[in-house]
Amino acid sequence: MDIEITSYAVIGFIGAAIAVLVAWLAWLRRETPGGKALSVLLMAAAIWAFGSAMEHATLGIPGQIIWSKFEYLGSESCPVLLLIFALEYNNMRRWLTRRNVALLFIIPLIVFLLALTNEWHHLIWTSFTPSPAGENLTIYGHGPAFWIGATGYSYLVMLIGTLLLVRGALGLPDAYRMQVIMILTATLMPWIVNAIYIAGFSSIPGLEPTPFVVIFSGSLFAWAIYRFRLLDLVPIARHMLIETMNEGMLVLDQQNRIVDTNPAAKKLLGSRVDIKIGKSVAEIFQPWPELKTIFHDDNPQQRSEFTFGDARGGFIEISLAPVVDWRGQLAGQFVTLRDITDKRHIQYELESANENLRVKLAEVESLQTTLNERAIRDSLTGLYNRRYLDETLERELFRAQREEYDISLLMIDIDHFKHLNDTYGHKAGDRFLKFVASFLEERVRQGDIVCRYGGEEFLIIMPTVHQADAQKRAEMLCNQFSQSSLKYEPTEHMPEGQMPTGHMNVELHLTISIGVATYPKDGLSADEITVAADKAMYEAKQAGRNTVRVR
Repeated sequence: MDIEITSYAVIGFIGAAIAVLVAWLAWLRRETPGGKALSVLLMAAAIWAFGSAMEHATLGIPGQIIWSKFEYLGSESCPVLLLIFALEYNNMRRWLTRRNVALLFIIPLIVFLLALTNEWHHLIWTSFTPSPAGENLTIYGHGPAFWIGATGYSYLVMLIGTLLLVRGALGLPDAYRMQVIMILTATLMPWIVNAIYIAGFSSIPGLEPTPFVVIFSGSLFAWAIYRFRLLDLVPIARHMLIETMNEGMLVLDQQNRIVDTNPAAKKLLGSRVDIKIGKSVAEIFQPWPELKTIFHDDNPQQRSEFTFGDARGGFIEISLAPVVDWRGQLAGQFVTLRDITDKRHIQYELESANENLRVKLAEVESLQTTLNERAIRDSLTGLYNRRYLDETLERELFRAQREEYDISLLMIDIDHFKHLNDTYGHKAGDRFLKFVASFLEERVRQGDIVCRYGGEEFLIIMPTVHQADAQKRAEMLCNQFSQSSLKYEPTEHMPEGQMPTGHMNVELHLTISIGVATYPKDGLSADEITVAADKAMYEAKQAGRNTVRVR
């Protein structure tokens, strides 16, 4: 096989080299959608260009036929690879199953086999005539398999791939749209030139210029990769973003008619509505009248979010956003529907849990308060107990020392209380202790502290009260108590055989003896002042009871 390097051969070799270089650049980005398919597509174009270069460099028709058969390996693969690239670039990979890819390559494989065996049937080429233009050019006569398989099928597949790229470009931002324009230009130019050749309009008989345009196409792809970041800023196709999103979507025009939607919207709204393109949004949301007004232009809450219960008892959140055209004018609205049922149920559960927790905390606080009260209160009379008295008296004396004022103590003892217990029983004694406690609490100042000191003894702490005033108040208490009595029915509580005859109801009447001591006159410490008040109280008892004595 003799070789002669012609100008057409040189152009073909350059085109093949450029295609290989760009294929390598695309292969470096093979993980990006479309990267691997574009790399293989350019390698197929390189095979086509290299075969064409060798065909033009080979002397003699038999050798040229061999290289023409080799070219079919690339030329028949390019349309299918273009379609695969378009599907990947638009993120429609679900169509690229092994079965579908194998089906796409069946006809190209048959055409390639027919080209290899053309001498037996002449279905691809029917004749070979040297071109009058020279330069090792040959005019090929084509058979039916060429027109059906090599031309018809290839152009059909290429058309589908091109339409997919155009479809993807229509809804893309400018950064992505320029990518598709570059891809379309680089893809269409070889096929436009090929169509001119097949139609017989080539100015040079026998010259198939398609592989030469690979130089132009490869340069455009290289420019797109580096200038417009092709395979770096690959767009997410609409069906990936909209069709497969979990959120429902409605696109409304200026008349609030639906111009686009997705399956999630139909699923979220359920069978109660029939979502159709061109339908008014008011019809869609007819089951929920409270939502119709949110789509009005005069609604101040147009950009707010709303929730409503759906047919299944769940909740859907509706968000509105404006859609503006290229002039910045309002063209419609974008409505997003999001299922927030789980979120709302979790919110309710949290609120319920928080409410239960608040109730429990209130119960604990109440119980703690009760326990604290029980710790400082006498269980029978409800007055402060001895423990509280010891803590409080020390604190009050410290404050009185700091602020320099007097504190008076009244030690009170019930006269003849043992006789009452022996006569009417301990139940009567308990009732009388409660009666005394109420009597004292009702007659002291707000700042005074009444304590049960022990048994039938009580102690009153009177801050800021001088001894003379304390004596007057003690005498008043003693006098008033001597005039009071407690009505009591002893039948249920007296020991058997002790109830006096004819005493179904009795009046319990006793007196009290009070001892008065004052800080700092009668002592400086709690013990000293308490002992002083106790001694004064015993002096009152020794003086005949029902009286007051001052220490």
